[in-house]
Amino acid sequence: MKYHIHENGWTVIVDEIDLKTITQEDINYLAKLIAKNTCVVIRDQFLTTEEEVRVIKMFKDPYSFDPDNREAEAGYRNCIVPDSEGYVIRVTGDVDEHGNPGFAGDDDELKWHCNDATRHERRSIVWLYGIKGTVGSRTTWNNNILSYNDLDQDTKNKLLPLKARMKHWRDNDDNEPGVEEFTPNIVHTNIAGNTGLFFPFLQIHSLLGVDKDESEKLMTFLSEHTVQEKYLYHHDWKDGDLIISEQWLGIHKRWQFPGMVDRLLHRIVFNFPDQDYS
Repeated sequence: MKYHIHENGWTVIVDEIDLKTITQEDINYLAKLIAKNTCVVIRDQFLTTEEEVRVIKMFKDPYSFDPDNREAEAGYRNCIVPDSEGYVIRVTGDVDEHGNPGFAGDDDELKWHCNDATRHERRSIVWLYGIKGTVGSRTTWNNNILSYNDLDQDTKNKLLPLKARMKHWRDNDDNEPGVEEFTPNIVHTNIAGNTGLFFPFLQIHSLLGVDKDESEKLMTFLSEHTVQEKYLYHHDWKDGDLIISEQWLGIHKRWQFPGMVDRLLHRIVFNFPDQDYS
């Protein structure tokens, strides 16, 4: 495997790899790059669904979507790619043979977010793979290790004990009745020992540990601070591109794109493989 670091100083761009023949040793090394840098870009990978599934099984705990479970009913039920063992979700405005559109298929901007921000048993990594119609679309990732490191010590000390009260639905200020509340720490240390901010601000209702006024003040400050240009990687898609990103210390957004009916990504979520990350 050969790679270089993007001009932003943190995004990994893999120059030479063949996922069709990748080994567990390669996956373990790739996982370390993801944990350290939050975002890894791999281009020119033209994989079958079977080949995608083989690769993600070398990570850990890939999530298999069941059309009968609650997660599927929340928006994934009709998006599962056939013959993917339930692991692969279609991200597209295009419809399948039954007339069902994929997940997040609107032309509008898909604002800053991360995977399953409201759930205890969330997966740590998202795989987004461009299948067709991707040219002209853009997705942007941030790095909340860097944004945290740039804070002054007084602000870090203030944030350290705080927790986030998460929103269960974006259009509802109150948590969904009957769902166990998830209140993760704002300051998070990931599997590789990198400390940063868990701050998907559009999915956070408020900060616990400070009063309402201070919560709103900190939310406004951090939501502006963490998406400064110096913490961003902008990806202009081509078919065959693969982005693998860490979901604790980074968030991402998809820009508005009028061609969502023709654009198709595959989305898979999973955890880091067991190994020494030191």
